[in-house]
Amino acid sequence: MQSNSTSPVSFSLHHSADLGGDVVIDREAFAVLESLADEDDPDLVKEIIELFLDDSAMRIAQIENSSDDVDAIRAQAHALKSASANVGALCFSSTCAEIESAAISDAGAGLMELVSSALEMYADVRSALIGDLAADA
Repeated sequence: MQSNSTSPVSFSLHHSADLGGDVVIDREAFAVLESLADEDDPDLVKEIIELFLDDSAMRIAQIENSSDDVDAIRAQAHALKSASANVGALCFSSTCAEIESAAISDAGAGLMELVSSALEMYADVRSALIGDLAADA
């Protein structure tokens, strides 16, 4: 499915090989988001992406500043898990779910490795979505 005019998303970006090499934004998952837009609110997808970018930037900053607060990391990863799935960032969402599980089980160094991977993945997601918003401007 091609992206409609309200969301000029490129689905060709991939995470680096050390992060699995998967697509950054899943085309099928994003199509669900696109299906919500209609003629009454043609900018809905763009608005959702902008909200995601604002909210996720705050949550990522909290994760980065909470290296010794496992509960804070877990809470932010939990919120990011669903939000990122909603914009089609399925691999990032999956990594957030792993962070949440690792934080609950107090995985220590493994948790911080997952956080590091998530930060890299988030940069990919943000670049993909910001680039698409810039193309729409």
